[in-house]
Amino acid sequence: MSTGNPASKNGSGLARLVQLRQRELDQRQAELASRQAVRERYQRSVDQLEQLWRNSPASAASSGMAPALSLNSANYKQTVLQLASAHREDLVRHESTVDSARHAVVQASRTHGAAEQLLERQRQNLRREANLREQKSQDEIASLLWQRKPV
Repeated sequence: MSTGNPASKNGSGLARLVQLRQRELDQRQAELASRQAVRERYQRSVDQLEQLWRNSPASAASSGMAPALSLNSANYKQTVLQLASAHREDLVRHESTVDSARHAVVQASRTHGAAEQLLERQRQNLRREANLREQKSQDEIASLLWQRKPV
């Protein structure tokens, strides 16, 4: 494609730009997928901790436990509840990073799309120019043939 034509060199530069933008978009999408997987793990952890809290024995009065076991159960429930709360806070913080990763994917997609449109427009212009040169060449040949036509 290197014909010495500056437009073709610019076209390959634009093609390279589109490739780079596609690579950036792919990286952003992979990063978003990774962050969403972490978010899902956080959510499963919170759900499991809440289920542990709900399934632990209620109290000594309702379950007939000894006071020491009841105190141990209450401490366990409190610890599990605190852990679930800490995980929920981490989840909220992590969701903001997921949102920023989503925003980065949208931006990368827009940038890639704009570069791709520009490249396609340039390719169309180059095809149009080539068609015009071909038509001009055909017209010149036809004109020469008509001028050489015997009278």
